[in-house]
Amino acid sequence: MTPIYGGAVSRGLALVADTVVLAVVLAGTSWVVPQLAHFLLFLPLDPARCGTATDSWQVRIHLCHALHWFAPVSALVLPPLYRVGFWSVAGRTPGMALLGLRLLRTDLQPIGFSTAIRRWVLRLGSILALGLGFLPVRFSARRQAFHDRLAGTVVVHDWLTATWHSVDDG
Repeated sequence: MTPIYGGAVSRGLALVADTVVLAVVLAGTSWVVPQLAHFLLFLPLDPARCGTATDSWQVRIHLCHALHWFAPVSALVLPPLYRVGFWSVAGRTPGMALLGLRLLRTDLQPIGFSTAIRRWVLRLGSILALGLGFLPVRFSARRQAFHDRLAGTVVVHDWLTATWHSVDDG
């Protein structure tokens, strides 16, 4: 039995679910980390009240000034870590799991870390090209976006994985 490839609707809904998960995680950490710093390290929540560091050894003041960078830096770092991490370890993000999708190589084997990074970088290119890199999902036989073709990946419906792997094995 051949795999059923994930189309635009299922992949789009998985993207929405992952965006919601990331938004909740980012909002939570953006609130929790300053609160912990305030209650555990007695740092002020307002960066204007951090004071000035006249000596480089005043770590507490430097931490206080660095704290307001936590949210924007985590907003840039967490999404690629989330996607690449889940793709390389589990073969799917939580949103993909919710929709029953799995990311595999074109030979239907699990992807590795380097393939996950390559796909993420190429996916960023698809996004920066005004989303045009996602258009081939509608027209290609294996429902591959531009970044999937270049990375050598496919998105398949996972509920048939055991069936088509056992058929392929004998």
